[in-house]
Amino acid sequence: MPHASLAAKWSAEQPAFGGWVTTDSEATIAMFGRLGYDYVGIDTQHSAVSEAQAAVLVRRLVAAPYGVIVRVSKNDPALIGRLLDAGADGIIVPMVSTAEEARAAVSACRYPPDGVRSFGPFRGDLGLDLDALQRRVSLFVMIETSQGLDNVRDICAVPGIEGVYIGPADLSIGLGLDPMLAFSTDQLKEPVERIRAACAEFGRVMGGHSLNAADALRWVGRGSRLVSLGADSVMLATIAAQELSTARQGAGVQSPGGGSGTASTPYG
Repeated sequence: MPHASLAAKWSAEQPAFGGWVTTDSEATIAMFGRLGYDYVGIDTQHSAVSEAQAAVLVRRLVAAPYGVIVRVSKNDPALIGRLLDAGADGIIVPMVSTAEEARAAVSACRYPPDGVRSFGPFRGDLGLDLDALQRRVSLFVMIETSQGLDNVRDICAVPGIEGVYIGPADLSIGLGLDPMLAFSTDQLKEPVERIRAACAEFGRVMGGHSLNAADALRWVGRGSRLVSLGADSVMLATIAAQELSTARQGAGVQSPGGGSGTASTPYG
């Protein structure tokens, strides 16, 4: 069951925009929330933040008006279970290439006999009702390999999946394409359409990373409804470079060599 902020957007047939966090900064999460983002994504795959650190952050976000989604580093029931016990509203599992791997991710979110999740919620507001604990979880699996693309229909058919989250860079690599062009060109137009069609067939939400607002709108046009709008590190580097360049130009100061003014993306 999606978080209320996400459900409201999707019921109105609108995309949900999220802020992507690659540090263990509570202030950054709070900033995205104050600015009205529909969800915050915490990345433990391409960052120095561990699942344990993310669990501490999530545990403190009681009654947050925005969804809290965590991308785990791998498809592991112990890692996924820890974050769900902390109160994560959603989980993104990377590198899912087969229906079997998708079923394993679902199993990690469910208690026996339907899954392998161990019981132990440690955030007080979660309660102890097994059905309620399972219903509040939205699971997204990442399609980012050529094998995953080939199996996308079978993956989307797996019960218990909320949606598919696209990793543009890794999917591009898997298809023999330049990963950075995934954020500025239409090189993934056909693969994304295949994913969108599979999601539509089985009632799944399609989502993914974008680099900036212009890129986000391109993804919305492709049918994406869960759109991570940049990342804290990328946004900071981009704005910092722009402001420094503007200040130097205005003061007639020549920029020293060595700085490109661009930022890499932790998107996968």
